[in-house]
Amino acid sequence: MVAESNLEYLVRQVDDSCSLIIKLPPSIQEEGQQFPTPYLVLIDWGHDERDYTAGHPDDAKRLSPEGWNNMMTHIRILAEHAWTKYGVRSVVHPHAGGYIEFEDEIKKLMQDIPHEIAGLYLDTGQIYYSKMDPVQWLRDCANRLDYIHFKDINLDNYQKVMTECIRFFVTCGKGVMCPIGQGIINYKSINRLLKEIDYHGYITVEQEHDPRNCDSSLRDVSQSLA
Repeated sequence: MVAESNLEYLVRQVDDSCSLIIKLPPSIQEEGQQFPTPYLVLIDWGHDERDYTAGHPDDAKRLSPEGWNNMMTHIRILAEHAWTKYGVRSVVHPHAGGYIEFEDEIKKLMQDIPHEIAGLYLDTGQIYYSKMDPVQWLRDCANRLDYIHFKDINLDNYQKVMTECIRFFVTCGKGVMCPIGQGIINYKSINRLLKEIDYHGYITVEQEHDPRNCDSSLRDVSQSLA
């Protein structure tokens, strides 16, 4: 979403995605849900210079002011296009290996993109991966939070890959992400917090796997759900 020349291509992607998802059966709308589904998830990702520093806020190159402003302009245009043409709410997903990953970038995103334009979609595992506290961030962003991903992190594997120069999804193939309840993230605290902030939005239970080694996927997601 950074390069100015990408905008036309990105708008076509929004058209392709939204024209499909509005044809799908609608999800149940929960009482108290801030914005109804479906959502268009906007992610900046795919930069070598950031992929190899995912999880390392002190080493990662930041965008220039011009590059950041281009990305914010694109987010506004895409979110407004999805809403006005299709009635689809956009949510921005800070992602490991992208230019919206770390604390300073998420805070600046929230300053630059009003909640009426696009919501925030936080992933507990990626927040931890990027050196932030998931419980604290869910609490601090409660009034901007439209959507959540749950995943967990194997601390031993995480500490090992943090010593390597390695792409984010390669770390997932090394077992950084594990079934919920088997990792370091405190889901009892998250459960209490979501009740405190009266969260009524959707939550996706997710775990990244190496696609060449996914025989345990059903078992793992069943354990996470339990």
